[in-house]
Amino acid sequence: MADSEHVVCYLGRYTHRIAISNDRIIDINDTHVRFRAKDYRKKGAAKTVSLPGVEFLKRFCQHVMPRAPFVSGGKA
Repeated sequence: MADSEHVVCYLGRYTHRIAISNDRIIDINDTHVRFRAKDYRKKGAAKTVSLPGVEFLKRFCQHVMPRAPFVSGGKA
């Protein structure tokens, strides 16, 4: 049961929210994005994360929902 509760909590953070709010972004420069995040391995402790811009965009895009549901065969 603990595993299913973990999955529900994880998915719950993404179902009705945007991937990252503007107020969590601390700094953007030519190479990196620095933002506030929660470390769920440490009971949600706040931390600052700095990622190269390309890596930030890769992770951001993983949380963007597609326009149409994925259907096997490529047709929606």
